[in-house]
Amino acid sequence: MLEPLIQQDLFADIHRGGRLQERLANAHKMFNLQSPGLDRIGIALFDEATSRVKTFLASPVAENPLTNYQHPLADAESLAAAAIPGQARIVNDLQLFAEGKNQHTLKIRDLGMHSSYTLPIFERDVLRGFVFLNSRQKDYFQQDILGQIPLFAHFLVQMVLNHQATLRTLVSALRITSRMMHYKDPETSSHLERMANFSQLIAQELVAQQQIVLDDEEIDHIYRFAPLHDIGKVGIPDDILQKPGRLDSNEWTVMKTHSGIGRAIVDQLIHDFGFSALPDIEILRHITELHHEKIDGSGYPHGFYGDQVPLAARIVSVSDIFDALTSERPYKDAWSNQAAFAELDRMVQKNRLDVNCVAALQNRLADVETVQRCFSESRA
Repeated sequence: MLEPLIQQDLFADIHRGGRLQERLANAHKMFNLQSPGLDRIGIALFDEATSRVKTFLASPVAENPLTNYQHPLADAESLAAAAIPGQARIVNDLQLFAEGKNQHTLKIRDLGMHSSYTLPIFERDVLRGFVFLNSRQKDYFQQDILGQIPLFAHFLVQMVLNHQATLRTLVSALRITSRMMHYKDPETSSHLERMANFSQLIAQELVAQQQIVLDDEEIDHIYRFAPLHDIGKVGIPDDILQKPGRLDSNEWTVMKTHSGIGRAIVDQLIHDFGFSALPDIEILRHITELHHEKIDGSGYPHGFYGDQVPLAARIVSVSDIFDALTSERPYKDAWSNQAAFAELDRMVQKNRLDVNCVAALQNRLADVETVQRCFSESRA
């Protein structure tokens, strides 16, 4: 009697949720069980607003030479030329780029890679990033392996696009709520873009200084979630939110409830849309609820002290305050960067802000100025 055959599904683990980095590592391992020789996978995202390519995922993680790195696409001529829908770039001897001086070229070469396959990630003709496949073997990407590699590369593309689409759905839902609040509140979309970029700069610098351990996926989530910090203000009455003068004690008590309202909105959307399995979702909760907590315990809503304040909330607090100080408002002129940093330093001395987060932003002054030019109010 004939019986059905049972075959192990080698790729089952990649559908079980969890962090995208772990799913990529599983996919890499399973591919090499069938076709050994694929020594590295790298995935980079393209930021259309800044025209930069930035590292996102890699496998294996232990020997990844490119983390916390971004580069203008226009300055990487070969990569820019590969950003064409429907085409993949194959280089079977990386000696072709022996004269290359860009950091990503040098580090991949130093890792001992000799051949590469690059597939741009497009979504409806919009460039979203790149998949990089590397081997230490010269001429690895020949006819036999090329029968498998395109399908695998497109599988990785779909995995990334699905993840990004889920993330965009969550962020878009929250931004709709946020826009409702911004019709009532004087903060602008440019403020949100600047403080998101400042948050990313702080996280990147903290990693570069080896003060924290975050991978590129976590940094990307901080960047995406930072603009949603004040969505709870949608629940604050207009007469308080738009009051031109100082709030009295009762009004201030009401204003401080916006962080709890924000957390409630986030929790409801996570529940209703099934986002609970989305990686790093706690980062979003921390940002919306805890960005007004202070290191000395004087913040709200819980009066957390020191390390009780999560890292993402500390980062966003510094970014938000710095941009508020350097932005013009109906009730104040914009401060200079120098004056704003001096104020942040005073707040550090009072143990209100995280000293390392403030120092990290100061260390990236040139990048801060670039963000301010890219997202100025006049360009909004």
